[in-house]
Amino acid sequence: MTVKKRSQPRISRRSATRKAPLAILAVVAGALVLLTFGCAGNGGSPEAGSAETSPAVVPHGGAAVEVHVTPEALADKPEPWSLSTPEEAVRSYLDWVSYAYRIGQSDVATPTMTPYQQVRVDSYVQYNIQKGRLIDQQLTDLTFGKPSVGTTSTLLPVRESWTYRYVSVETAGKTLEGPYSVSYESTYTVVKRSQGWLVDRVEAKALGEVK
Repeated sequence: MTVKKRSQPRISRRSATRKAPLAILAVVAGALVLLTFGCAGNGGSPEAGSAETSPAVVPHGGAAVEVHVTPEALADKPEPWSLSTPEEAVRSYLDWVSYAYRIGQSDVATPTMTPYQQVRVDSYVQYNIQKGRLIDQQLTDLTFGKPSVGTTSTLLPVRESWTYRYVSVETAGKTLEGPYSVSYESTYTVVKRSQGWLVDRVEAKALGEVK
């Protein structure tokens, strides 16, 4: 099976304490990334399948990297994004960035964010691929605080909790580390654009250790 790259668009965050899964401060050298499906070979195990390769991300240069993803992970897409309110925009952003981290393709999440935040999300995806891993993360709790509403932007405080694991890019579905749990106190800057509300930046503080 071949995955077609979507020319559209978590964890992407600005925090000195945040390394994963929500951190994205890393600036890394680019690589040609090839996305692959873990097909049902060797008894159908998602950790041992052969795969078909298709171009996924083309950053600024460097050695080619093949990223192997199970068909189940690729098929597990979030609901279509909703940008009608700041809260809905943040929910959609988190859903689609989590999906982007899981499959190693940052562009699938770009409709939920501004170009400024796109750079940060893509940098974090590439950083993890260079380390030979993807992040499979699940949001377990999301609580919104009182927003500070402006004419064209809103500051939205959020308390969020996650479970996450690091998954191999070489062997589809293979857990390298985890699962772990972590919570954050975050502030999302959400801006109004013609298509709706978009996440422009994220400030996050981890409440505990991030592995």
